[in-house]
Amino acid sequence: MDPTLEEVYSLVLTQWPLVAGAYALLWTGLIVYVGLALKRLNGLGRQVEVLEAAIARRSGAE
Repeated sequence: MDPTLEEVYSLVLTQWPLVAGAYALLWTGLIVYVGLALKRLNGLGRQVEVLEAAIARRSGAE
């Protein structure tokens, strides 16, 4: 086998925990970000419902 390939493979095989950790951190961050975005979106939906109800009451009162 080529000595360069042996060196590359030895580096890859010894560094796989760091790569796996980086991917785990990336996915965790992405899941947290999406969760916070969905939470904010639900809050905005509730605010829109309240505003729609207020507008309906106001236009019905005139």
